[in-house]
Amino acid sequence: MAFDPTTKHPLYEAFAPSWRLLRDAMDGEDAIKARGEAYLPEKSGTRAIADPVLRKVAYDAYKLRAEFPELVAPTVRGAVGVMLDQPAAIELPAVLEPLREKATRDGLTLEGLHRRIAIELITVGRYGVLPGVSDAGAPYLAGYVAESILNWDATNDETDFLVLDETGLVRNRETGAWETAEVYLECFLQDGAYTARRWTKSSSGWVAAEEVVAQDRKRRALDSLPFVFIGANDLTAAPDDVPLYGLAKLAVRVYRLDADYTFALHMTSEPTPVAIGFDDPVEAANSGKAPTTLGSSKLWLLPVGGDAKYLEFSGPGLDAQSKAIQDALSRAVVFGAQILSDTQRTAESGEAIRLRLGNQTSTLKTIALNSAAGLEKALKNLAVWMGANPDDVKVTPVTDFFDHAISAQDITALVAGWQAGAYSWRTMFDRFQRGELIPVDRTAEDELGLIDQDDLERAPSADDAAALTPPTAK
Repeated sequence: MAFDPTTKHPLYEAFAPSWRLLRDAMDGEDAIKARGEAYLPEKSGTRAIADPVLRKVAYDAYKLRAEFPELVAPTVRGAVGVMLDQPAAIELPAVLEPLREKATRDGLTLEGLHRRIAIELITVGRYGVLPGVSDAGAPYLAGYVAESILNWDATNDETDFLVLDETGLVRNRETGAWETAEVYLECFLQDGAYTARRWTKSSSGWVAAEEVVAQDRKRRALDSLPFVFIGANDLTAAPDDVPLYGLAKLAVRVYRLDADYTFALHMTSEPTPVAIGFDDPVEAANSGKAPTTLGSSKLWLLPVGGDAKYLEFSGPGLDAQSKAIQDALSRAVVFGAQILSDTQRTAESGEAIRLRLGNQTSTLKTIALNSAAGLEKALKNLAVWMGANPDDVKVTPVTDFFDHAISAQDITALVAGWQAGAYSWRTMFDRFQRGELIPVDRTAEDELGLIDQDDLERAPSADDAAALTPPTAK
């Protein structure tokens, strides 16, 4: 049986629906509505309409009135903003320094690549980085989203087989039109050497390009596959749980509830007129005897003994539907949907935010550590490839996300406590330093020296002292 590069790992198949949900929720209402009944099933009454054209019109109106809550995208942007508000400290050997300004072939800086990794980990919990060296000998890093890491295998916990989807749009240079080119990169260890080849789709089937063995600057074959799996929890090949899956499910739940709620509101504002007294209602309607339109310019003529009424939907369940929507939105707070507003409440101290968002902080810290660890591992692999010392690579993320600045009232209280002997001057100094009042790189001895210097500068000169000395009584 011929090799099929599109074969997917069983775990890929298992996680793909979750990834699709988060992608759609991240893209927002248009993407969700484009998926139709995948997220918003037809109502039973709509499904009972026999005419497929009328059924589609009714469903499209039902879907159009519904609103999908934008919960996921703001949460992702807020979480990444909190994590990378201060960029990670990155140390590199000289041969990798150019990566700071251009780390990927599409022009991302190293800091930009780190941000992309963090976004993917928050969104789907998975990303991959493959180090490479161009034909000109320049190092680079290639990133792959979760959906592009199709298949993998390992021996003794070391990855020795990998297939990456590189399908994308390619411009036809003759016509100028953009066409989809199916390309898959197969990476594997062969006779202990890292080898790669690309598969492309032709009219006759899959065609493999020539195998390429990766070599370092001394023309020695690399003995390991340098690809790095980065997950929300670790750096293993198995996909991790999607961090915001619960939030996306709640967003879809609110969307469905809102569709029913707005449909019910629409029905309460659209009463149905009924004309009574026609022996054959269908014939009367078709012949024009029965009224079919409303308005002050329309005259209704009814049979003797006939009557006209409105059938009106009173909407007794609207309050319950509204409450269900609010309950679902309240639950979304637990999954981090309010991170933006939480970080903007200037009246709250950093400690109050820390207490209120403890679980979320733990998740962000884990992702911050893993994104940095994955980037560091990829850079170390690239350093080996370029003949540099991998120990010269270090990526240190900032994991203290919250503001520790102290207020004027806090300063007054701290000084008063020190003056009262409740704690030492050094304890007060440490608290001022944590509160960002004193620079973190300044020692207590340096601060005392500055205080002594201030005292000298404030001391009056000899002439000033003489002028200030009261005259001696004679």
